[in-house]
Amino acid sequence: MPNYADPNAFLMGGGAKSAKFDNEGDKVVGTILDMQVKQQTDIKTGSPRTWDNGDPMMQLVVTLQTDARDDEDDDGQRTLYVKGQMQRAVQDAVRKAGARGLAEGGRLGVKFVSTAEPKQRGFNGAKQYAAQYEAPVVQVGADYGDDEPF
Repeated sequence: MPNYADPNAFLMGGGAKSAKFDNEGDKVVGTILDMQVKQQTDIKTGSPRTWDNGDPMMQLVVTLQTDARDDEDDDGQRTLYVKGQMQRAVQDAVRKAGARGLAEGGRLGVKFVSTAEPKQRGFNGAKQYAAQYEAPVVQVGADYGDDEPF
């Protein structure tokens, strides 16, 4: 997701393709390039979504650099819209990794594992996800360019 506060992101950006989870077993794995908290929008109208009390319904938008390529123009970037059950799966993955949260440079994988039973007749069940996370490796002293102690 381009950062439009950055003029070059606006000029050169176009946005990454959305990660697709059409079938059980579909997954996306990649290095985190960008993260933003944004308000959810209605799929049909594009209008911002809100809770009954008027509060905005939020989501975490994560752009990953993956190895996936659909054609020669595909840069491999995929966007995840983390909310609902996917949010819980990513939270669990971050905890299991011993991290405090996601970080740019970390590796995130999300897999569509099953569909829950519908809560109401006539509706689809919620997709269930599993996730894995590896925090980025930080090298102490890497910015100093020598082996001298502090």
